[in-house]
Amino acid sequence: MGLSNSDRRRLRGLTVAALGALALVFGGASEALAQGLAEEQADAEFELPPPPETLPPQLAGEARLDVVFPLAQGRLCPPGELCVFGGGGGVGGLVEWRRASGLALGVGYDVWFLDGNGVHELSTLQAVRFNLRKFFLPHREVHPYVGGAVGALLFGDTFRHNAVGALVDLTFGFEVEISPTLAFTAGIAVRLFYTTEFESRSDGVIRGDNFGVDGAAALQVGLVLLQPVEH
Repeated sequence: MGLSNSDRRRLRGLTVAALGALALVFGGASEALAQGLAEEQADAEFELPPPPETLPPQLAGEARLDVVFPLAQGRLCPPGELCVFGGGGGVGGLVEWRRASGLALGVGYDVWFLDGNGVHELSTLQAVRFNLRKFFLPHREVHPYVGGAVGALLFGDTFRHNAVGALVDLTFGFEVEISPTLAFTAGIAVRLFYTTEFESRSDGVIRGDNFGVDGAAALQVGLVLLQPVEH
């Protein structure tokens, strides 16, 4: 017994509906699979950086500019005499070994160009120093620091060594990461120093012969190059 026309139309409708349902099911499954693969690939491409404390040590090279303000001048500038230790500016460099803990050991050199008040054409203070610093907030882009240094110095008229001496620096400031290998730094240093006795040639005044120390503050800005040191 054959199917009637109405039965055939009904059967075709059911077939089309079933095929449509299958297409929706398989289409949804394939879309979900594609989305899952895309998310898995995105997770694989984006990996969180390792904690700072697990990173290797870094070798840092710093170049900076100083603006110098004398704080104590009694030994280099006796009362009633022209002063050879005025304000000025300077340049400096520092090479540091930095550990992931934030501790940094380094050695540096700087030279200050200071107002000699006509007694010196240009007073220069050259220093070699050994630095110790501690950096904080390693998980952030801005790292405050505190530090200190000890070293030796030469003081005189335009790079002459009229006097030798010793120094102690106290520093604090911050460093801002520009990239993984470059940073901007700014800070303040306070330097106390002692020089041997000497006579300024242009006026015959004995300087550095009394007890005490001289001192200055310096505003410092600079750039830091960073290079990981692989074990």
